[in-house]
Amino acid sequence: MNKRNFWSKVNHIFGYHFYAFIAAYFIWSLINIIGDFGDELNVGGQVLNISALILEAAAFLIAIYFAIQLIDGVLRVGEVPYDLNALSGKTKISVIVPIHNVQPQVLKETLEGFTKQTYSNYEVWVADDSTNLELKEACKNLAEEHNAIYYFEENDQFKAHMLNLVIPKTKGELIAFFDVDHIPDPNILSKFVALMEQYPEYAFVQSKFGFRNVSNFLHVWEAMSLTQQFCSENARRIIGTVLYSGSTACFRREYAYPIPEGKMTEDFDHSVNLIMEGKKGYFLDEIGSMSLVPETMAHQLSQLFRWFTGQSGIMYDYTGKLIKHTFKRKLKFRQSIDIVFSSLLVVAATSFYFLGIFYAIIYMLKIPLVRAYMLGQWWLIIILSLTFVIYFATISATTFYTMKSATFPLKIWYVPFFLLFGSLTAPFFLIPAFRGLIGKHNMIPGKTQWNKKIPIYRYGVIFNVIGIFFLYLTVDSILQQLCATILLGSCTLYTVPYENFFFTLFAVIGFTLGFILPFLAISMKVFKPKIYDEEHIYH
Repeated sequence: MNKRNFWSKVNHIFGYHFYAFIAAYFIWSLINIIGDFGDELNVGGQVLNISALILEAAAFLIAIYFAIQLIDGVLRVGEVPYDLNALSGKTKISVIVPIHNVQPQVLKETLEGFTKQTYSNYEVWVADDSTNLELKEACKNLAEEHNAIYYFEENDQFKAHMLNLVIPKTKGELIAFFDVDHIPDPNILSKFVALMEQYPEYAFVQSKFGFRNVSNFLHVWEAMSLTQQFCSENARRIIGTVLYSGSTACFRREYAYPIPEGKMTEDFDHSVNLIMEGKKGYFLDEIGSMSLVPETMAHQLSQLFRWFTGQSGIMYDYTGKLIKHTFKRKLKFRQSIDIVFSSLLVVAATSFYFLGIFYAIIYMLKIPLVRAYMLGQWWLIIILSLTFVIYFATISATTFYTMKSATFPLKIWYVPFFLLFGSLTAPFFLIPAFRGLIGKHNMIPGKTQWNKKIPIYRYGVIFNVIGIFFLYLTVDSILQQLCATILLGSCTLYTVPYENFFFTLFAVIGFTLGFILPFLAISMKVFKPKIYDEEHIYH
């Protein structure tokens, strides 16, 4: 056993102990809640306690799973060698770059990157469905100048439909997809072909990409978030659930088409379809292109809204199929779990706020919090402690991987800002997570925007008001605890006649939500577009 596999085993052993603890806690608590009926709990109290318990256990299982996956990603498990000197040169690769009202300079930089490739047997297609005639003409001229094939067709059905129009017209045995702002590494096509020729079991290869415009703290948050995703893809190699990320990827022709249409995350949907067909991809943990991160808070939130809505929408579309394929053994149980946890990751990340609502109701209605024997209110302290341990492991793995992966130059003092931006924007993703789960994730031509403007300040005001309410509950909870200790419980409206640690959770939620509005106001004023033309971001 090599070092990577040894430390991966150790990582998983620790993980199994965490899983066992959560499972034991859940079962023990459930027994106590059910057994407590008629003593302190009525039916409503049981329902609230069980609902909160399910949310707690599910969120922690997903968070622990993700932390273990990131540690495996740092270890780069499942990596395979390839030989660029063994290329046959006979495999043709067709590259498709879809564009829609893009700035000519952005396209020019990407096309120049393709003229510097070390692999020669390839063609580049620029697939244009722009509505701006001036930009359309400029991009057509650029394509011709750089020996790319320019294809235009009116299209109101989004990126996937445009790709499906172009793929049948290409000639390559391999099909590669690049976003317009991703300048390819000179060796990436050679690497794609080498992996595909030398490993016929892979349906596609997904490469990571770097970031060339990281110049402020907003960009650091965006870049580290995507780098965290790449780290987890490393671990998915040994499970067989590598996901296609929409750009800087190469498919065998027979698995590239058709791309699922009408979806907010057509890449995720395409990956799930392939996995359920028994196909797998490979994650190339090398820089395949250098991309641009969104330059404004508004653009970043808009993009994440679409991603997270589509991501949780996977559960709405595929739950039945996943269960069916797993029982028929067409899909390994661990693959199903990985798809489910990947889809619900944003739900788990925002569950803290849902949990806060349950606890606020329990606290205000003076319902006892019943948990595993001898825990009770102490579970609130354990929640925060366990959350800290998981987050510490997650952030440590992300930071270490980012420093080693060269996706962008990371300084260690950037990390607190990554945590700050992540914490203060997380509440926004409650909305897309919920929308996806109830099936509001389809792209409807003529109605749905690819990236739409988010009413940031309206949501910010709502979150601030909720935050102030939780701060009030924090103060009230602290006073109740003091009263219970000093005056034997003879206090105000929400008297709780036992240990009261609700304030620990309420305080975290209150301070997080309470600072959102000023944080957004500062971010919207400070972070202005420098490369992107703001006019063409939302369409």
